[in-house]
Amino acid sequence: MREWLEHQAASGLLAVDDPTADPLARRYRIPPEHVPVLADPDDVRYQAYRGVEMVRAGRPLPQLVEAFRTGGAPPPLPWEPEGRAEFNRALFVNLLGREWLPAIPEVDRRLRTEPPARVADVACGTGWSSIAMARAYPKITVDGLDLDPDVITAATENAQEAGVADRVRFAVIDAADPGLPGRYDLVTIFEALHDMSRPVDALRAARSMLAEGGSVVVADEPVEDEFTAPAPEQDRYAYGWSVVSCLPSAMGDPETAATGAVMRPATLARYAEAAGFRSTEALPVQAEALRFYRLLP
Repeated sequence: MREWLEHQAASGLLAVDDPTADPLARRYRIPPEHVPVLADPDDVRYQAYRGVEMVRAGRPLPQLVEAFRTGGAPPPLPWEPEGRAEFNRALFVNLLGREWLPAIPEVDRRLRTEPPARVADVACGTGWSSIAMARAYPKITVDGLDLDPDVITAATENAQEAGVADRVRFAVIDAADPGLPGRYDLVTIFEALHDMSRPVDALRAARSMLAEGGSVVVADEPVEDEFTAPAPEQDRYAYGWSVVSCLPSAMGDPETAATGAVMRPATLARYAEAAGFRSTEALPVQAEALRFYRLLP
């Protein structure tokens, strides 16, 4: 612990009261201006999750190299020991229900009116998007769906702690399952479609879940419309994660679409058309971290 504290202080992340004191007598603290970035996971400036992301990305590198050699996929990473980085938590909690969905008038109107709307949050992860929607729209009920039992357990606990467990439920269900139950006024897929090995099947299933007048809202990486080289910073960032994580994770399916994190608008529109949607609308939502689309059946 001493070595770690000294490292953080030497790097300027922690402050030390008396650098000349005996090593075991020194006292360290987080400067107030660093708290939102390092210690408050509900602040949109929070970045400490990146440490978890880097550890998880580095752990399977030997298997990743072998997967590139063979054309296969590295084994999925377990939840433990470091858990999963909740990189969208603060964005969803602060912006999804307060700014982003209200910027889609038809969706916002339906979520506020009677009868109470039903929402399916596909690939919900640890549940923060589902929780944020329920908090912003007190009438709605949300079903969060994901393949990972560990994240569903975490999502259920998060909903209970957030006080919305009476209107938000989570279940381990495949987004591409044609037997998904119920009819929904809104189906959401937030920063997950590009990770799915069969995105057309997932969109087709989402379409089949819609009630009359319902729509699907997809949010994914805000990459450029066309490939360029050299590319803008956001494309370079998305490609980096795509190479080490997003694309390899989808390669275990022999019928994979092999999308990767750089899912351009034309690719999404092509998937949506193949899934039976009549139109894909890029939405004017002001969200630097995501690009929003509305798919109409």
